Amino acid sequence: MPDWLIRTIKTFVQSFFGVLVPEVCIMLNNGFPADLPTLWKILAPVVAASLSAAICAAWNIISERLKGE
Repeated sequence: MPDWLIRTIKTFVQSFFGVLVPEVCIMLNNGFPADLPTLWKILAPVVAASLSAAICAAWNIISERLKGE
């Protein structure tokens, strides 16, 4: 498995669980939201974690390519 892929997966896991734990606590205290705007407030951090992992992947691929030259 390439090094950039391992780093990307670690970044996603760290970002995802960093926002998942507080979100689960909120859902357990307030119940699961039925309306879309509230649901989006819960899913937005997951999207942010995915975006963070994508940026990490791009950066790691570029830095790996530059090291190879």
